[in-house]
Amino acid sequence: MPSHASLMKYDGDTSSIPDGLAKPLGKPVKPVPDPTAGKWAVVIGVADYKGGSSDLWNPDDDAKDMYNELVNQQNYPAGNVKLLTNRGATASAILAAIDWLVANEIAGNEVVFFFSGHGFNAADSEGWDDDAESDGFDEGIVSYDLYGLPDGLLEQKFANIESTRFALLFGSCFSGGMFDDNDDLQKEGRVIATACKADQYGWDYSNLGNTLWGYYFVDVGLLDNNALSVEAAHTLAYPFVVAAQPDSQPQLYDGVDEDFTL
Repeated sequence: MPSHASLMKYDGDTSSIPDGLAKPLGKPVKPVPDPTAGKWAVVIGVADYKGGSSDLWNPDDDAKDMYNELVNQQNYPAGNVKLLTNRGATASAILAAIDWLVANEIAGNEVVFFFSGHGFNAADSEGWDDDAESDGFDEGIVSYDLYGLPDGLLEQKFANIESTRFALLFGSCFSGGMFDDNDDLQKEGRVIATACKADQYGWDYSNLGNTLWGYYFVDVGLLDNNALSVEAAHTLAYPFVVAAQPDSQPQLYDGVDEDFTL
C-alpha cells in the first residue's frame, strides 16, 4: 500500500455516492486460505557452549540447514519459525520458544521441533524429572548455558500441542531415549527421529559441515531433495550413519497416518 494511502471503513451506505461511481459487487468473496499459515517450527542448534570446554563443530549448521529447508523449500513463513543457535539457545530461550510454539499452533497445523547439540542421560535417582523410566535413566538436551532439559520436562511442555502433524527431530547423544518409555514424547499424531538409541552417542565430524546424522538426514536427505519426508530421510540416513559409526543407530517413532512430508 502506498505511504499516502489509508484504510477506509465501509458501512454499507452508498446513498451519498453519485450514480456511476458505485457498482454492486454481489456476494462477498471468501479469501483463499494461505497454505503456509498453518506451519510452525522451533529450530535449535548449539555448537559453541558457554565456557568453551563443551564446544562441538556443526550442530548450529544442522539447525541453519533445517531452517533453510523449512523456510525456503517447504514455505514455512519466516515469522513462524524461531531459529536459536549457540548463545541464543539458553535454557530460558528454549523454553520460551516452546511456549511460543504451543501458544500459536492449533489443530490442523504442521509443527516441527528440531534440536542439534549435546544430549545427556542421568539416573532417575538424581531427580531430573518425576517419571521413573524402565532403564533407570532420564535423557534430555543441553542448552547453551549448560542446563539439562529432560524428556519429562519436554513432554510436559509439549502436552498442549493440538496438532496431529508434529515432528520432533533430535540430533544429540542418547536421543533415542526421547521415546524409549510409554510416557515419553511419543503419541499418536507425532513422528520422532533421533540420531541414535537411548544408550548411544551421536557424532560430530569436523569435515562434514554438519553432524554425522545431520549431514545425511537434513543436508543430503531433506535439503538436497533426496528424501521428501521425515520417514524417508531416516531411511536414507540410517545406513550411512551406521557405516561410519556402528554403535550410533538412528531411531524413528512414527505415529502419523501418512508420511510427514518435508
